Amino acid sequence: MSDEISELDEIKTLLRREPRGLSILEISRELRIGRNVTTKYLSMLHAAGQVEVRRVAAAKLYTLAHRVPVSALLGLTSDLIVVLDRNLRVVLANDAFRAVLCPRKADITGRSFETFFPDRPLPPEVIEMTRTALRGEEGRSEVPWETGGRAVQFRAKFVPVVFEDGSPGVTVILEDVTREVEAARDLERALEEKEALIHAIHYRMRNALQVVSSIMHLQTSRLTDPAAKRAIQVTEQQILSLALAHEDLYLSQNSDRVRMGEYLTRLVGTIIGTYGMSPGKIAWEVRAPGIEMPLELAQFTGFILVELIANVIRHAFPDGMTGTIEVAVDRDRAGTYTVTVRDTGVGIPEGTEVTAGTTPGLPAVRLLVEQYLQGRVAVGRDGGTTVTITFRGEELPVPLPEVTQTGGHT
Repeated sequence: MSDEISELDEIKTLLRREPRGLSILEISRELRIGRNVTTKYLSMLHAAGQVEVRRVAAAKLYTLAHRVPVSALLGLTSDLIVVLDRNLRVVLANDAFRAVLCPRKADITGRSFETFFPDRPLPPEVIEMTRTALRGEEGRSEVPWETGGRAVQFRAKFVPVVFEDGSPGVTVILEDVTREVEAARDLERALEEKEALIHAIHYRMRNALQVVSSIMHLQTSRLTDPAAKRAIQVTEQQILSLALAHEDLYLSQNSDRVRMGEYLTRLVGTIIGTYGMSPGKIAWEVRAPGIEMPLELAQFTGFILVELIANVIRHAFPDGMTGTIEVAVDRDRAGTYTVTVRDTGVGIPEGTEVTAGTTPGLPAVRLLVEQYLQGRVAVGRDGGTTVTITFRGEELPVPLPEVTQTGGHT
């Protein structure tokens, strides 16, 4: 028996020197033992998992098996790992598991997992998922825990295993995700604070713009020149359009996109109310189903609509004439916006070019659209006037000019 053990050790020593592998014939010649005996020894070592065999052409090459014990592998990870048998008794636990969850217990092998922590029972979902894993179904769960006086959040994985005797077991892997969870909570709090700050900014901006609009309204009442009065009135409405956009963002859950249906409804109603139209003179409607725009683009669209709607109110319905105004905004799949202002007023006379002096407001609209939106303006004269504006993109292609201070004194 001792000779057999010695020859087995000699084979392993020989294979250790030849990591590329040796055939049965080469081992037999090197150790000067018969081929049949060599084959028997190699079969014994292979069955014990100490050597590995691979086929190269017609020959079999044997190499020394380099297998790391499972307990050593479990020690390489920072995750907490425990292996349980079919009765939920501890079969194996890695050092991380012992150090974190049972630092004062000398030996936990054979202990029941369900009664492992007498001072704090395991959460019911952990026991349930452990039993589910025994039936062959893998599971995952979040497990809050308290250890060493601090709260810990584990991400648990329950993996079914089968032991060598064929009995079922479970490997429970606990990953400490406390920092990840805390970082997510901190980020969520930061986002909430940011949203609150943005909403407060929109609120204050709205109030400031409304104050400016009110001051301009008071100044308008002192003017006697009709042209100057109209210019101040349009500017007042444009400032008010800025305020209404900020109000929409303040009232909504979105901090950077304006809901055009609600925004334009308030804008058109405010403009018509500013001109003191008699009830029933102009009926109006806004259609912008589900359309949203970024703040800057929505405000610029509001500028343009102030010009168009004011132009309709002043010129489309003379001498007590009644009619309707329709404002619509749409967006196709390619990202092209279409803004339409349609009225049933007197319309633009045939043959009249859209130039300054003949169609007040439209030249300014065309300038704004073509220069800053890089879009197109089309004017129709079928039963009134229809102005259609088309442009693409989610921001102004050409930024608005900055106002710079050139001088001044105190």
